[in-house]
Amino acid sequence: MLTFCVLVLATANYAFSSRVSDANAFVDTIFKEKVPPLVRESRQLYPYATLGDFSFKLHKDRFTRDLMVNMTHGKVRGLDDALQREGDCRAPFFRGGLSVIVCNLTMRGLNIAFTSLVTRDPQFTNWKSIWVSVDVTDSIVHLEAKAPVGEGYGEVRAFVIKDMQLDVTYDSNLSLNPGSSEVKAMLSPRMVRLQTM
Repeated sequence: MLTFCVLVLATANYAFSSRVSDANAFVDTIFKEKVPPLVRESRQLYPYATLGDFSFKLHKDRFTRDLMVNMTHGKVRGLDDALQREGDCRAPFFRGGLSVIVCNLTMRGLNIAFTSLVTRDPQFTNWKSIWVSVDVTDSIVHLEAKAPVGEGYGEVRAFVIKDMQLDVTYDSNLSLNPGSSEVKAMLSPRMVRLQTM
């Protein structure tokens, strides 16, 4: 997502003004007009972007054995319209001959789907295949961008996810006892890392 924002900024022109309304208009132009068609024209991003596989282990407790989880076939949907401006941007200012724009964005509507392979005993290859769906219900992203006045290449200086609220659902084939319900807790930080790649 960060790499894609850099691409979008590179195609946007900005006429410098110190007014908040102009910064708002610039950010709205990027995320309402530039991003959606660019995402939809990319086979790597639309209708979904793929994610690399990853694994983690939930350690045993006094009632259960270790639970091994392999997350595979990750797909992210909704990249075309997930980001929108939240409130007013800060008034633009000059730094190093470039106009700096600082703004908060919301990220909503992303869906990340996985097929997970789960086992308590990897030695016997007794793996269950389970679907996992993660919806980003709300998130605040801090964006700082530097843009030349007029023609030229913009640059994303910061794209920081401050808070991310997730709704994780999974197939009934996975019956988690209270000691293993930390699957949701294990997924949350991984979703944050995936978003910032």
